Formats: sequence, structure tokens, C-alpha cells
Amino acid sequence: MDERERSRNNGVSGGGANGGLVYPVMTEEQIQILRHQIVAYTIISEQLVQMYKSFIAQQDFIGMELGNPSCDPLMALGARKISSRRHRWAPTPVQLQILENLFIQGSGTTRTKEKIKEITNELAQHGPVTESNVYNWFQNRRAKSKKRSAQFQSKTESI
Repeated sequence: MDERERSRNNGVSGGGANGGLVYPVMTEEQIQILRHQIVAYTIISEQLVQMYKSFIAQQDFIGMELGNPSCDPLMALGARKISSRRHRWAPTPVQLQILENLFIQGSGTTRTKEKIKEITNELAQHGPVTESNVYNWFQNRRAKSKKRSAQFQSKTESI
């Protein structure tokens, strides 16, 4: 490639329709650096796509819906403010049945760490769960039970 062709490929025309002078925009060295940067950015982009796919697969495993804008980090970026709220635990029907049966039986206190760990291990066979999920579920269930019994007593007293 002669100097004229290189100037045409790397430059802009300074003249008008008369075929004026052509000035190079980038040197050959700058073009090589740009090519290396493009390759690096391509590799980084591919890695980000892979990371995103594994993140979505992990979230889908936890029970979140794909395509739900509130759960999709790329969709959330388009929103004004990204929510920092934690995602709520949604027990599976099997987990709920186990928890209700344990609550009704009242076998042992669920306030000890050992008992919470046992229950968590049992529930983990039927879906993701943490010890704090179990502890909070029992705490909420006890409060719900007390509230119902108080309402029932107030109704029977008014009769």
C-alpha cells in the first residue's frame, strides 16, 4: 500500500470537489492500539454476558422469574433507582406443610439454634431456605396465633 492509499484509508479530505489534500487521522501505531483495545473490550463484554447468564441461572434456581423487571439487573439499570430491598423468601407448599405440622405439634422449642438448624436442614431438601427464614416464620406464626386467639376471645366475650 503506497502513501496515497494509506492517506485515503486513514484520513479525511481537506479539499472540496476539486480533490484537495488528504490528512491522516490516525497513525499506523494508533490504529494497532485501537485494534488491541477493541479485542480487549470484546473479551470483557463476552465475560460480562457469561457472568450475567450465570447470575440469572442462579436467581432462577432460587425461584425468581426470568423476565421480571424487578429481578433482572439489566432491566433494573433502566429504572431511576435500583431497589436495595432484599427478596422475600417464598416457602414451597411442602415447606409450608412441614412448618405448619411442626407448629401444631409444638414439639420442642423452635427458639434454640440446634432446633432451628434441624428444621432448616429438613426444609432445605425441598427448596432454598435459611435459618433466619425458619426463625422468622415461627416468630410470625406465633404472633398470628396469639392475635387469632385474642380476637376469638373478644368475640366470645361480646356474645
